[in-house]
Amino acid sequence: MQKQDNRKTFKKAYKLPTLAVGDVLLVGKFKNRRATITGFSSDEHNQPVAQTDKGEQKIFKPRIAKLMPTKLRSVRASVAIRVAGSKPT
Repeated sequence: MQKQDNRKTFKKAYKLPTLAVGDVLLVGKFKNRRATITGFSSDEHNQPVAQTDKGEQKIFKPRIAKLMPTKLRSVRASVAIRVAGSKPT
């Protein structure tokens, strides 16, 4: 009998979102607090970290307001995006 290979190969890799200083992240337990990026660094495991006005935030943890559909954005986040000059999607 031949063995079947049931493993799936995943060719997709996670890509870092394109973020810049001044972009808006939604942070906090419920991802509803708006934080503006002021810089970037890395943590002790060389993972990317965004420096925000609310403290350090890991890149993959918060929601990125400019990548969310317009209908799902909170009112505060969409106002902050318009002020920052980013185009809503």
